[in-house]
Amino acid sequence: VLVPDDDDPPGMEFYGMPVFKYEDLYIGQLWAYQTPPEEPQIRFAGSIHVQLAGSRDGRVWERLGGRKPFIPNGPPGSIDHWEAMTAQSPVVMGDELWFYYSGTSRDHSGTLDPAANGRSGIGRAVMRLDGFVSADAGYGGGELITPTIRFEGNRLELNLDTGGGGSVRVEIQDAYGQPIPGYTEEDAPFICGNSVRLPVSWETNQDVSALSGKPIRLRFVMQDCKLYAFQFTKGSPADS
Repeated sequence: VLVPDDDDPPGMEFYGMPVFKYEDLYIGQLWAYQTPPEEPQIRFAGSIHVQLAGSRDGRVWERLGGRKPFIPNGPPGSIDHWEAMTAQSPVVMGDELWFYYSGTSRDHSGTLDPAANGRSGIGRAVMRLDGFVSADAGYGGGELITPTIRFEGNRLELNLDTGGGGSVRVEIQDAYGQPIPGYTEEDAPFICGNSVRLPVSWETNQDVSALSGKPIRLRFVMQDCKLYAFQFTKGSPADS
């Protein structure tokens, strides 16, 4: 379902892709083999790292995360310097996802990395919940507007990391892109923090139940932050 293309470096091949269902997505962990550019004539003297792919139906797949390594190879001498190949599904532990993978101290031709002293083993990569990719804004700021959506619930929560000085404000618009009174950018205080479930409010109001089931858009006004996900929940102010 996937092959390297002209945007991949020379010498890349795909060796496998464990797939698991996550919410309404299929997530693929693509084992990407890369021949060292300094040794293109050596057929299997390369390494394997993990990239991400995603699909809505399990048939049409898209490369995610800018094709960057999701689980990269470690430094020389580490057990995963040459190969990292994941198990099928991560383990959900609280607000984290744990990915287990095998690591080897030999390149794909079987040549031993002398700095690793023959070691191989099982590695664990830890990621925040829903943290596969993020919409990022720099110091200059940026905006993100969703397509028209409908939701159920009475509260909006963000999976967000604003770092030391970043922020985000959320505006709710109607299906035509017009701000809804009471939920405008001017009504929204700055949200700062690092959490998988930061509640959104407008003035002192968190309740969005009056808009439940209606077509709306969300406009995120961001500065120096990473937005991983958002969700509507059925909660109460006491849950915050």
